[in-house]
Amino acid sequence: MPLGSPTAYRNLYIHVPQSIVALLLAIAAAAVAVLYLLKPTERRFRVMDRAAVLAAVFSWLSFFTGTAWAVESWGSAWSGDPRQLSVGVMAVLYTAYVILKRSVEDPDRLGRLAASYLVIAVASVPVTLIVPSILPSLHPATGTALPELAPAIEMWYSLALILLLALSAVLLAGGTIPRPFALVALALTAATGAYLLWQNAQPLYRVLNATISGGTIYVYTDKGELTIPLDKAPVSPLVVNGTVALVGHLLNRQGEVVVHWSVGLDLLATGIAVMLISMFERRGHE
Repeated sequence: MPLGSPTAYRNLYIHVPQSIVALLLAIAAAAVAVLYLLKPTERRFRVMDRAAVLAAVFSWLSFFTGTAWAVESWGSAWSGDPRQLSVGVMAVLYTAYVILKRSVEDPDRLGRLAASYLVIAVASVPVTLIVPSILPSLHPATGTALPELAPAIEMWYSLALILLLALSAVLLAGGTIPRPFALVALALTAATGAYLLWQNAQPLYRVLNATISGGTIYVYTDKGELTIPLDKAPVSPLVVNGTVALVGHLLNRQGEVVVHWSVGLDLLATGIAVMLISMFERRGHE
């Protein structure tokens, strides 16, 4: 059981796909960089460049949304977790690539320098993957979490991953994110994220314990006691292994479960990122 509100796990739907896409983009950038060093072409430079820039974007997304999640599930935004640190380093490395590219004026020198840099920077990928297995870490070891997911959770997780991979593939191929799609993505994530953040702005009660007597659920929280009619139980199943499954949840005054604010922030950040990528890619094609 993670620390804090169990609803914070919903970050898994987007945060983990963001991380996977960042790693795959870094690998793609390095692979094309090797091909470029063997035989430089303008097309190979463009593909490795797009992959590296997107790797920077998704690395920062993964780092910041993971940090917001950590506030709730680990009790602190920064805990010295080795994977959290390695993802931050990866984000800095690929941001440094963008700065490096802008600082070199000679196009011939730029290509080989950029490609060489990306071949070296990809070392951050295996480090990020293996550190939870070799060092004490709050992250699970790579490959141990997904098989434990319930089918419904795995479906949404996989859907988000496929969508982000499809968007990345379109961009690497030289396409653009259609403006209507970017606007819809921003509107949906902004509306959902803003609603979740608004819910968290209300007075909230963290459940410390709960019992059932007659037709009433007695909920003991950090701010006093709440009573909820049994027919309006906010979670299902209500009892798991003889324990009322409300402990750790955040409730509002009406006794309704509130999804942790980190999920709303994750949605907002993702929608804004898609919109910004769409704007910059479109500008690059003009």
